[in-house]
This record gives sequence, C-alpha cells and structure tokens, in this order.
Amino acid sequence: MASLPENSVTEWRYRLMSPMGVYPKCDIHVEEVSLVVSDNLISIASSESGKGEEILLKAAILCSSVAASNTFKFYAFPSYHHLLDPCLPSQLTEYLEFDILQKHAAEYAELGETVPEFDWYENAKGASLPPVLGGTDYIFTDHDVDAASIQQLYQAFSECPCVKLNGAVRSLVEANALSCHNQFRQEACGLLLDGLRLLQEVNGFHSDSAQLSTTLAQLGDSAEDYLISRQQMSQEIGPIDFHRLFVQSCTQIRKHLLSQESS
Repeated sequence: MASLPENSVTEWRYRLMSPMGVYPKCDIHVEEVSLVVSDNLISIASSESGKGEEILLKAAILCSSVAASNTFKFYAFPSYHHLLDPCLPSQLTEYLEFDILQKHAAEYAELGETVPEFDWYENAKGASLPPVLGGTDYIFTDHDVDAASIQQLYQAFSECPCVKLNGAVRSLVEANALSCHNQFRQEACGLLLDGLRLLQEVNGFHSDSAQLSTTLAQLGDSAEDYLISRQQMSQEIGPIDFHRLFVQSCTQIRKHLLSQESS
C-alpha cells in the first residue's frame, strides 16, 4: 500500500474501474484521493471536499515511470457514486464493497434507490462488470509503483498554473482509457495528438525523444494545419507507434516537471 496516512474520517465519492483496464496490485493514496485495489473491485475514491482529483492521480501514476506508462491502463465506469458512510482511507476497500453490494441489492432497488450504472453493464458482464458484481477478473501487473514519484508528480500537477500542460495531461489520460478498446484506436490517437499539440505550447517544454520530436514537427503550426494533420495521423498511427508515443509523452512530462522543480 503506497502512501496511506491515517487522518480523520472522510466522506468519499468513487468510480468503479472496469476489468478492461490493466492495474497495479496495491492501493495508492495521495492527499485526498485513493486508488483502491482488491481482487473483487478496483475504484478511485476522492474526498467530497473536492481537494482530491482522480484524473491527476491517474496522470501521476502513468508518468511516474516508464514501466507504469508502458503497462497500466485506467478504464473507469462513467458514473460517480457517493459512499454512504464516511471512513478512513485504510477502510475504503471494506466500505466500498459493502456500499456497492448494498446499492445493488434487490431491496435497495425496490425503494427506488437503484444505481443505473450497474444495470447498464449487466449485459456485458464478461467485459465490464468487476467480480464484486459477478463480472470478470481484473488484470494486474507485478510492477512496483514508485510512491515517492507519484506523490511528487501529483503535487506538481496540482500546483501547475499552466493551462496547456493541464490540458495535455488530461488528453493523455483520456487516450489511455480509450486505448483499452481496439475499436476506439483512432479516437485514442486523436486525443494523444491533442496532448502533444498542447505540449508544444508549454513554455520550457523540450523533447529529447526523436520519435516524439518528429511527430510534433508533423503537427503543423497553425490551427488549420493541425486539424488536417490530426485527421490524417489518427488514421495512420498503428498500435505499436501509439504505445511508443504515449510512453514517451509521459516520460517527457515527468522530465519537464522535475526540471521545473529543480530550476
């Protein structure tokens, strides 16, 4: 379990993660947001105070190391749910499982308190529902997570005033999610290119990756050139090149943020 302080009891909201992704085997807690991992469910829970940001935790994990960006894929169900009872971060696994099962119970549905998301995915159990709801097993990897790097990057993302860098990071996280679906490869490529285009505009950003630099040069300078390039390149970039560009993008973001801190 990485970076799990025991603070006061907190109210949480959460999203379930789909078995279509690829996940680390341990919980990761940074400030007021947690990746909660068990065999039955994986979820990202953030405090109701709004201080913890799910997308920044995903970005910090993906950018924390080459192994992380090379392996992990975070695919979340669309809806947020509110944990019925406040708890400590260390109690999230137990409370989340109880919360999900209670909301899914027939007697709960009879009271009009159904959770639509669970019903929407009933017809795709093998691909979508987690084990806690009778679905398929999660895919885990044995890669160790770098808790110190994740903490450092999360803080850097949280404090970063650059709108373009924040936009690039969000595009990369969304591209990572869509890459779980082969049929959405073109859309994932488009989001990746959006992120790279925004990185071009970040002051002080420099890529030491030849492939990344070549791709950046092909995107064009004007908005019109970019739209044309984006459409063409989204169709032409294959799965292997997409993966390489994604990993290199995460690596360059990490290097950029760490160089900003040291300067």
